[in-house]
Amino acid sequence: MNRLDVMILKILAEADRPMGSGRIAELIEERFGEKYSTRSIRYRLQKMEERGLIRRVRRNDRVVGAEITEWGLTMLKTETSSERVGMYISLIEEMAYRCSFDPEVMKGKVVCNISVVKREHLDDFLDAVVETYRAGISPSPLVAVKEDLSDHDVEVGEDEVAVLTVCSVTIDGVLINRGIPVTPVCGGLLYLEDGEPLGMQEYIKYEGSTVDPLHVFVAKGMTQVERVLETGTGLVPANVRYVPWAALEDVEHVERELEKADIRGIVDVPKVEGEILGIPLPPRSLGIVAYGGLVPVALLEERGISTRTYPTRTLVEYSSLEDARRY
Repeated sequence: MNRLDVMILKILAEADRPMGSGRIAELIEERFGEKYSTRSIRYRLQKMEERGLIRRVRRNDRVVGAEITEWGLTMLKTETSSERVGMYISLIEEMAYRCSFDPEVMKGKVVCNISVVKREHLDDFLDAVVETYRAGISPSPLVAVKEDLSDHDVEVGEDEVAVLTVCSVTIDGVLINRGIPVTPVCGGLLYLEDGEPLGMQEYIKYEGSTVDPLHVFVAKGMTQVERVLETGTGLVPANVRYVPWAALEDVEHVERELEKADIRGIVDVPKVEGEILGIPLPPRSLGIVAYGGLVPVALLEERGISTRTYPTRTLVEYSSLEDARRY
């Protein structure tokens, strides 16, 4: 079963009556912070019915919803018992390790998020990428626009397009490739006042989290990206990792190289051994804060434009990306 199947089964297992695809989609967003179209839910329900995991309930020859079967409950227990706490940190570490981008030669694969948006809002999405990058609060203006992502198990409707944006985990990958060990710490909302980063107001540690914390904060409408663009003050998605303190000069060198490749995102904060913006870290460690790749998505959501976003989803050749400022 894929992740969406498990979420659907969890929703149905807790339901006291048959549930339609629209309501399932709403509950998945509320509980897991992930958006799926009703069409995607209907497709998965069809496949799950074929496997005996759920059954469609009909009344007067009309389908009124779906409910989980005994076999579905059995498979759900099997699946959830094998889930690892902290699954998302494992994904971050895997994608960072697989990232092969070398900013010195501008070659290799970068980690990307995938967002699906209505075709009519493509320009709005690209504008959000450019606005946030120019304001210095998102990692990169580089994007790839796709109409088919079936090879990534992402559905893109006829009236939709997918936009791939650079994920800040790319920074971790480049550091690892330079021999610098990186430990992800948390994702949250960085508070800026007049453009000055003052602290992480809300954050969720990756250790013990099964979803991307930034995606949760965006889905719950807790960001203030528009306000930051207008006044310099507000809450912006960001994440924290740490490296050995001895790697300080190497990190600064990598940061300069990444900037030449139009990948920046590292937040300029005071460097204090063993802590970052008040978050305690192990002794002899250097904290690094980076703006999240979901900042443009947060801005779109604040403007009332809905997306289906899949964070830290894929790796893409750097050379295949285009600058949103030139679209």
